Amino acid sequence: MAFSLQQAQALIRTARDNNRMPHALLLAGAPSAGTCELALYAATLLNGCRADSLDALHHPLCRIVRPSSKSRRILIEDIRTIEPFLQLRAAEGQTKIVIILEADRINEQAANAFLKTLEEPPPQTLIILVTEQPSQLLSTILSRCIRMDLRDKDSGIRLTPVQQAFLPACARALAGMGKDISALALRSDFLQLLAERREEISKRINAAVKEEAKAISQGTDTRDWEAQQKDTTTALIETEYLAERAQMLDLLSLCIGQAILLAAHGEHVAPLCPEIEKLATRTSSPELLKRSRAIDALREDLNFNIHEALAMDNRLLQAFGAL
Repeated sequence: MAFSLQQAQALIRTARDNNRMPHALLLAGAPSAGTCELALYAATLLNGCRADSLDALHHPLCRIVRPSSKSRRILIEDIRTIEPFLQLRAAEGQTKIVIILEADRINEQAANAFLKTLEEPPPQTLIILVTEQPSQLLSTILSRCIRMDLRDKDSGIRLTPVQQAFLPACARALAGMGKDISALALRSDFLQLLAERREEISKRINAAVKEEAKAISQGTDTRDWEAQQKDTTTALIETEYLAERAQMLDLLSLCIGQAILLAAHGEHVAPLCPEIEKLATRTSSPELLKRSRAIDALREDLNFNIHEALAMDNRLLQAFGAL
């Protein structure tokens, strides 16, 4: 689900007050959503930092890593620079904080080195990853972070085209939550829309490739060129398809997440559909949290290339069927 900046700050404050701060946070969203502000808030809350922005943050227990090479990548050398800092001892009640901006720009070598730090973080450590593109991070990194998606401050939630198309099916499933037939109907709607989107994406990208071939041909034979582009075209189709599938999963998480906030009497919640508010009045927060975790598990299953339809059968029944 996606939080407003104020909701995310409240969650971090609650975690601090209850001594339940994670060792790694992933803040996902556009800069306009306040991801950098939230990272600065965490540093201020934990260490009493005083700064108006991350650029102005200078504190002995805080380090910021950002792309610095000519290729705008975060290199293994950048990761190595924070390792001695993380091994330092912090005074009681303070936390060593590393903030990694544009974390999706970590190259493979650096990501593998960084994974070792995430697996065995030193005591009194908080690592904050900030990114607009969390899907570009290794799944092994994602699985070791508590993820917080932030939504833009300037408006309500903006759904992508595929989310807008999927919302009616989500609303029907929310209305029938607790019945296996509702979960199975949602699975059918999900797979049907995915199939339609894959076909549309494939047609559009293949047409663009043919147009490009036509533009560069000028009397030459482009059949070899098109053959060479086949793997690239297939990869482009798959990448866009997986992005839209992720957006549909995000919508499911958002709907249940809004119900959780409403059930807990949270503020600043504008339900995407009336079924969310009705669900919150008849379902307890613990049950909704359990169902939300099933969507997270489905996302993780699909990241590991488990058969799509089978994964949905299992997890959507957990999320929307009878408990």
